[in-house]
Amino acid sequence: MTKRREKSKPQENRADWYQRQIEDNRPPVENLRQRKLADYLIDVSKYVLTGVVITSLFKDVTDKQLVYVVGMVVVIAALWAGLRLTPKRKEK
Repeated sequence: MTKRREKSKPQENRADWYQRQIEDNRPPVENLRQRKLADYLIDVSKYVLTGVVITSLFKDVTDKQLVYVVGMVVVIAALWAGLRLTPKRKEK
């Protein structure tokens, strides 16, 4: 017995398929701005941690406790804001 071939949809070419995949995975513009701001805030927290807190370990600073407290508050605040702004991934 032979199988009868049903009429199938016309096959899309590979370039159209790739373009459709890119468009399906592209985040909306507002999520892109939000993601960039989140990345920026996370980077700020890393730079403050590196620049202020760790550098004060190697230099002779008169009020180390104030530098540590203010530096850690800025680090925690920027990291918290960056993580809150990071959009959650949708599970498929």
